[in-house]
Amino acid sequence: LPDSVVERLKAQPGTAIADSFSEASILFADISGFVALARGLGAERTVSLLNEIVMEFDCLAAGHRVEKIKTIGDAYMVAAGIPDPVEDHAARLARMGLAMLDVITEIRRRTGLDLNIRIGLASGPVMAGVIGSRKFSYDVWGDPVNLAARLESLSEPGRILLCPGCYAQLKDAFVLQSRGVINVKGLGNQETWYLLGEGASGGPRSRAASMLSPPATRSNVAE
Repeated sequence: LPDSVVERLKAQPGTAIADSFSEASILFADISGFVALARGLGAERTVSLLNEIVMEFDCLAAGHRVEKIKTIGDAYMVAAGIPDPVEDHAARLARMGLAMLDVITEIRRRTGLDLNIRIGLASGPVMAGVIGSRKFSYDVWGDPVNLAARLESLSEPGRILLCPGCYAQLKDAFVLQSRGVINVKGLGNQETWYLLGEGASGGPRSRAASMLSPPATRSNVAE
C-alpha cells in the first residue's frame, strides 16, 4: 500500500479508505506476444524475465514519484496524482513510459529475445481505495483506467498511445504524433496521439536524453 494510505489505516483502524481525485493519470503497459514468448522460454526463464522487468519498472516508478498499482500477468499498471495529488501527473507518467521503452530495448539487446511492450496513457477523474481483508490492495477505478487499458491494446509495439486529456497536458512540452480518431470499445470514438519524446528549447530530444534526471535503476534508488 502507499505510505500515506498505510498511515491513514494506522490512525483510523477499520475506517474505509475511499477517495475521489478530479485529475490523475493512469498508465498500462503490456508485453506484446507474451504467450508465444513464454511458451518458448518455459516457466523458470519466464518468471526470471518478468521479475527482472517488473523490478526495473518498480525502480522507475520510485524515481519518477508515481504509484505502482499492480501487475496482472505480464501487464503493469501505474498511476500519478494518487494518493497524493500533483499537477504534473501526466508528465510524470509520460517520462516513465519513455524510460520503460528504453528498459525493454536494453533487455532485448542483452538477451536477444523478441521482446517489446505496448503502452496506453490516459488522464481524468478517478476513484481509489483499499479493498480486501487479508491481502490489502490499493486499487483505482474510473474512465481513465478503462481508457488506458484500451489504448494499450490499440497501441503498437514500442509505442505509447495517448488520450485527449493527456494531449492537452503534454502538447507544449513533449513531441506528439497524431494517430487520428479510433473507436475505443465501451468509450466510443477518441482522438489519439503517439508520444515520441520530450521537447526541448532546441527541438525534440531522444528518449534517453529526455529525462530531467537519470533513469532510476536498482543501483541508484533506495530499496
